[in-house]
Amino acid sequence: MQSFDYKKLLPHAAIIGLFLLISLFYSYPALKGGVLTASDNVSWKAMSQEARAWYEKTGENTLWSNSMFGGMPTYTYYIPKSNNLVGDIHNFITEVLPKPAYFFFLSMLGFYILMCTLRVNRWLGVIGAFAFTFATYNVEIIATGHETKMLAMAYMPMVLSGLLITYRGNYLAGGVLLGVSFALFNAAGHIQIEYYFGLITGIAVIAFFIQAIKQGQLKRFFIASAVSLAAFGLGIATGMAGMLPLQEYSKATMRGGQSELTFNHDKEKAKTGGGLDKDYAFQWSNGIGETFCILIPDLYGSSGSEPLEKAPKAGEILSSAGYNAVPLYWGPQPFLAGPVYFGAIVCFLFVLGLLVVRSYHKWWILAACILGIMMSWGKNLPGFNYFLFDNLPFYNKFRAPSTSLIIPQFLFPLLGIWGLVEIMNRKVSSEDLLKKLKIALGVTAGLCLLLGVGGSMFFDFTNATETKYPQQLVEALKEDRADLAMMSGLRSAVFILLAGGLIWAFIKDKVNATIFTVGIGLLMVVDLVPVANNYLNEDNYQDQADYEALFQPRPVDQQILQDKDPYYRVLDLSRNVYNDAMQSYFHKAIGGYSPAKMEVYQDLIDVHMSNPFNTEVLNMLNTKYIIYNASENNPVAQVNNTANGNAWFVDSIQWAKTADEEILSMKAQGLGDTTIVPNPWNSKRVAIVRESHRSEIGNYVFGKDSAARIALTKYGLNDLEYQSNNSKDGLAVFSDIYYDKGWEAYVDGKQVPITRVDYLLRAVKVPAGNHKIEFHFRPKSFETGNTIALISSLLLLGLGVFVLVQIFRGKKPNLPVEEQ
Repeated sequence: MQSFDYKKLLPHAAIIGLFLLISLFYSYPALKGGVLTASDNVSWKAMSQEARAWYEKTGENTLWSNSMFGGMPTYTYYIPKSNNLVGDIHNFITEVLPKPAYFFFLSMLGFYILMCTLRVNRWLGVIGAFAFTFATYNVEIIATGHETKMLAMAYMPMVLSGLLITYRGNYLAGGVLLGVSFALFNAAGHIQIEYYFGLITGIAVIAFFIQAIKQGQLKRFFIASAVSLAAFGLGIATGMAGMLPLQEYSKATMRGGQSELTFNHDKEKAKTGGGLDKDYAFQWSNGIGETFCILIPDLYGSSGSEPLEKAPKAGEILSSAGYNAVPLYWGPQPFLAGPVYFGAIVCFLFVLGLLVVRSYHKWWILAACILGIMMSWGKNLPGFNYFLFDNLPFYNKFRAPSTSLIIPQFLFPLLGIWGLVEIMNRKVSSEDLLKKLKIALGVTAGLCLLLGVGGSMFFDFTNATETKYPQQLVEALKEDRADLAMMSGLRSAVFILLAGGLIWAFIKDKVNATIFTVGIGLLMVVDLVPVANNYLNEDNYQDQADYEALFQPRPVDQQILQDKDPYYRVLDLSRNVYNDAMQSYFHKAIGGYSPAKMEVYQDLIDVHMSNPFNTEVLNMLNTKYIIYNASENNPVAQVNNTANGNAWFVDSIQWAKTADEEILSMKAQGLGDTTIVPNPWNSKRVAIVRESHRSEIGNYVFGKDSAARIALTKYGLNDLEYQSNNSKDGLAVFSDIYYDKGWEAYVDGKQVPITRVDYLLRAVKVPAGNHKIEFHFRPKSFETGNTIALISSLLLLGLGVFVLVQIFRGKKPNLPVEEQ
């Protein structure tokens, strides 16, 4: 038996070591003890604080938290532990390497594996991995804390590698790589990136099918398809502990649910379908002209907060007014952290690759890139994108169409490096190659000069929102933006011409392959790194002590936290109530931040909790404290003595025929509003119940005596216990959010039904006497998913070990070279 030649691994090991060094070097502030301060990560830490602290204290697998929006499942942002054993590979890497080094390392490693799969020269593969990883959008999302998005993008190339190997006919090795990498990809938990990758995969498989017909290889295609589906299935199955309950919960959220109301308080129109509203979903739509920022980074002014020195004319005006940043971005999106810049050289190589690569793969790559760009335009190409939004399955669950630019961002360097391979392998005659080189240079460098130098012919460098600015500032901004676009266009053109000159020199045998490769790599570094450094640099880090200071309670928070009652809610009017997660770090908040809050809670916000706040709704949610600004930067707390407490017996039921009638029956005086409301609702005496729940109540006759009470005796996140005392049969209402997919109620150990009352609260029937009432959150979807995750993880890891053993025993499969 032929033994495995371990020396073959040494170059790859050296390259992996190089990736590690690059990642650590670029993250050097973290090595000095700095903490990357990313806004979204700070928000995540705040919203997950109660659940994380509870898990650390008890070891209990927390699945529910009351820290924001009255209470909601934690599936969308935190599950402490599951049986996803494949995901533990990722956990190990992220624990060993500091943040953000592991983002860069995983991204470069994944793309390098893809390059190896395509039989690319290993050093060209390194260049491709670097280009993919240090595209500006990647460093921007790392800087802002979109961590799951970056992790998902890092695993994408590895998944495509497994798919390609499988469709070449190496079913076992390809299937295992596909399954394991997709399990890691899925574990990152960014469904929108998975969706876009699904579009890439779908287009690629269609191309594979057409090629199989041409080559008479339909049998291999169908076997590969079956293996790929099985691998995808196993990969998905490893994440079922989170996916099953999340899929279940999504139907109740503002993203995937459907409001039962036939009116909309704020927008004067009903939300009649599942998914997001178009206005909300399409806010971040890339401008059509803005697309060329992939080639010219400062064409649209970069970001909404740039250093004053970057705009000398406007900077002088703003500096004299006390400002330290200038709003240079002028595109149609609400605001932007920075441009989506692929790299001038990457764009040039992509165009050249389209001309020199002869494989059928370039056509599906081109098709996917065009689709990704058109989808990114969102509302700026309404006919096309509104059609997709209304008809493409699940697409209406996502916002920010500009995110679809990750499709070409992934595929541009793939085809660009492939083109360099064709050039180095002399697959194209020198004469033909020179012609194609001139075309690629003319298209890309020509666009840089046309849009940069001649930008005023196409753009006015301002937008409608700036009419509020002084005219002098508007004119200064326009001049600075035009100058910036020109310099950026010239910069990109120079890099393209230098890269083109190096290719010309190689074709003419003026330089050898080593100099050519090193030269392209250095140009790529000098092109990408300075732009990336604008958005992720030492300024993005804080000392550990300064970072921890972000999570220190204010005096008003400390005052409230002295209350030893374990369960009450706080309305924090000193913050952005529904878009600031920090309140959830300290309190069980009425507000918070989550794009996946429950639809019924959003309804309540729209109708009763948006200027003014309905006092009875606050009472029923047990809002014990209200924080408001007594003066600038001086938040104080006011005790709400009318809060209902955790639970209460009601006197009667008011029946409502529809959701509209139910929510509108909850009218009461607004917080701070002196307007008299006729016949206001009293939430502590009357429960409003929909007719659809009448069967749960039946002919139940209930009441309460003067001493009737219900007291919370045990507070937990998955478990709550109460003790009731009432000489009559009673209907108990709880200030907890109703969610029917996992919550179970018990009276003296016997399970009883939970009825939805007051639009979103829980109620149970409690017989006369003293009773123990328990609520337990035990979603069956999580239990089922966790079992599936364990079985599929063991199977996938077992197959992976088997393949590795076969390889190291010298039975490495002979993978076919990529078809041309």
